Amino acid sequence: MKKNLQSRLTRYTAAATAVVGAVTGASAQIVYTDVNPDETHDAVNGGGVGPEFGFLDLNNDQVLDFYVYSIDTTIGANTIKTTLVAPYGALGNAVAGDTPSGYDYAFAMTSGTMIDAATAWIVPASNAALSMALNVDGAFPYTSYWANGVTDKYLGLKFFVAGNAHYGWARLDVTADGDVFTIKDYAYVATPNSGLTAGQMAGLTENVESTLHFVNQNDNTVKIMLNGLTDGTITLVSASGQTVSTGKTSSDEYIVNLNGLTAGVYVINAEFAAGRTTKKVIVH
Repeated sequence: MKKNLQSRLTRYTAAATAVVGAVTGASAQIVYTDVNPDETHDAVNGGGVGPEFGFLDLNNDQVLDFYVYSIDTTIGANTIKTTLVAPYGALGNAVAGDTPSGYDYAFAMTSGTMIDAATAWIVPASNAALSMALNVDGAFPYTSYWANGVTDKYLGLKFFVAGNAHYGWARLDVTADGDVFTIKDYAYVATPNSGLTAGQMAGLTENVESTLHFVNQNDNTVKIMLNGLTDGTITLVSASGQTVSTGKTSSDEYIVNLNGLTAGVYVINAEFAAGRTTKKVIVH
């Protein structure tokens, strides 16, 4: 199977737009690639015999890092339609996700979700994959994050180059049937061990990172001093990628309320026209 995947990867990479930009920011160099045109894979239109593959070579070095695939299977009277994602290549490549009910599920992350070492990572056994959508006879028997039709969500991805961990994302749609997916674009941090947020296309803006001031307050809130930055959006995101709260800035400070939240790691994403930055907070 690997030989076939590598040969098809070469054709896929030729269809992807050359790297749009590598922008050095305060702490990270992010390389973004647009898949132009968007690439859609349909297990039925692909012949319905074997999987329909989409390939993710995040650093465009002709070495496959991950593959997404859809497949239709008939078992007895049941028709099963699935979309899955699997690491490939270097040992330790992983997908952000969790394991409810003992099954490996890939997160469908929202824009702005932090992707770094603190993310929940799953490294499947050899040739194993994480479920994105699973449809059995028109129903979704498990609570997979990509089920029932998902648009513009992100896979969180970790891959290794020369023994160094790099973090990235890929933006996809999955149709309501569960067996058709579209790859739109992807990005990764060229700086080893540096994180980024889902959808981030450029390095952290030094002006924003140095201007904002985060203050942990005694009433379990975080005060963000904007110091002149205007027209911003502040979003609080959980470790699983769920948006907890979001709001627009209207004065020179913004309060993020952590009261009543389940204990765990959260990320505050602050985005302005001048750039964006993030702050990780822990709720006890």
